[in-house]
Amino acid sequence: MTIPAFKAPQLSRMILILSWLRDQRTFKANDVANHYGDVSIRTIKNDVENLRVLGYGVEYDYKRKSYVLTDDSGEIPVPQIRRSELAVLQLAQQMFQSIGAQPLADTTDQFVSHLQELLPALTGVDISSFSPSLTLLRRRRSEVSFPFWEDLNLSIQHFQSVEIEYFTMSRNETSSRKVDPYRLIFAEGRSYMMAWCHKRKDILFFRLDRVRSLKVLKQYFDIPADFNEAAFLAPMFGIFNDGKPFKVKVRFSSWVARGIREDRWHTSQTFTDLPDGSLQLDMEVTGTVDVKRWILSFGKDAEVMEPEHLRQAVAAEAKEMMNTYA
Repeated sequence: MTIPAFKAPQLSRMILILSWLRDQRTFKANDVANHYGDVSIRTIKNDVENLRVLGYGVEYDYKRKSYVLTDDSGEIPVPQIRRSELAVLQLAQQMFQSIGAQPLADTTDQFVSHLQELLPALTGVDISSFSPSLTLLRRRRSEVSFPFWEDLNLSIQHFQSVEIEYFTMSRNETSSRKVDPYRLIFAEGRSYMMAWCHKRKDILFFRLDRVRSLKVLKQYFDIPADFNEAAFLAPMFGIFNDGKPFKVKVRFSSWVARGIREDRWHTSQTFTDLPDGSLQLDMEVTGTVDVKRWILSFGKDAEVMEPEHLRQAVAAEAKEMMNTYA
């Protein structure tokens, strides 16, 4: 029997259907179609038929009103991968190690080993002999950057809610939360889970090293159709999102102006050269706490011009510092 050649979107849908079947999730063809939004029910039924062609037993159970998996002995064809692509995975594994994300490094290493087993043409490749020319140097890193990595990765892929015991530093207390994990975020040397919190009714960021326990629930969720991850993250200056974006104007002295211009601090940034050699930076961001800390790091060489609430916050912090060193 000739195995048909599948395009990437087809393989992606078939893998999702297979994962739902293995999870014994109750679903119909229209549920999968609704999940993708731009795929017809007929297309999903063709995907199910392709799984049968590949040797999987997929039947529709009229009592449960759901597809069920009766035989899991099929095999989805594995795409061919170049040796250079395999070497890049080794580089990724070393990068994960350098930032302290050991669970991701281990997973990448396991993935490379599985690829070598699955693809006979690559069996003889000595990945350990590949020495990338890039070294990522980080002075500060978490000892365990991605706790609960495997459970969270699966829950995000399968759209499963999780129950966590979470320690809130500002209140010095631990509370139980039910959340819908959207994405794992690595920022400023730490790992976070971006998730919908059922308690707060909002999208929050949870530091993973403050999650005391985690349980994946047999409850499924859908990310709202109007949620745009890129648009949500774009205004954030750091990891805090405190609501509506606000415009910031900061004037930097001529002493640091050239260095400021060299870097990209935010996607919305614009520069204006001032007559005295100083530089004005304009941007529109969320995250007052992150912006304030960043401005304070330049000391007297940075002055907030707008907005007034940020200018007052930086001034109050500077006053407290003076009191500390008085």
